[in-house]
Amino acid sequence: MDEMDYEVYKTLRDYSSRMARRGYITAHGGNMSIRSGNTVWITRHAASLEDLRPEDIVKIYIDKPSGHDLIASTETPVHLRIYKETPNLAILHAHPPYAVTISFFFDEVIPPDEEGFHVLKKIPVVEGSPGSPLLAERVANALKKYYAVIVRAHGVFAASKFIDVAYQFMCMVEHSSKILYLQEIMKSSGKSIIKPKVL
Repeated sequence: MDEMDYEVYKTLRDYSSRMARRGYITAHGGNMSIRSGNTVWITRHAASLEDLRPEDIVKIYIDKPSGHDLIASTETPVHLRIYKETPNLAILHAHPPYAVTISFFFDEVIPPDEEGFHVLKKIPVVEGSPGSPLLAERVANALKKYYAVIVRAHGVFAASKFIDVAYQFMCMVEHSSKILYLQEIMKSSGKSIIKPKVL
């Protein structure tokens, strides 16, 4: 592992640990990647993001096969499609529970909290089998216009040119989803929503 590979590993380990501490990933679920030029560093299939090791990072390429394609994450086709069709350079994929839960009931999420709405505006909900061409197409299309997308019954893809911003988007999706979930519970108990007044 050269110096660049090790720096990428340390960065991915940092953000995978953050997502694990927040409960966004479980055991071997989730994946993440960083792009530089035609090179993509991505977590390998079945890697534990809770305790990422150097050997869990696989180097592949945008424009040609590599010897590691077979051991890369199952979601590699989704990551590559996003990189080919958007300017993003970092992608996080996790399974935050509130976002996954509300995906069973909504086709899109309009964040009910002011910060979430100000930044995200809308979070599309799409469907597709993990790693499939259809899912890759739908997620990439959504990320051309929005910062994050929820895959129904599965998880969230968040992307940006910077990994810290992609992480911010991931956190905001789950925060807004939790507020929406709690809001729906309050409504079902007979409470009426009091919308914030514009001052």
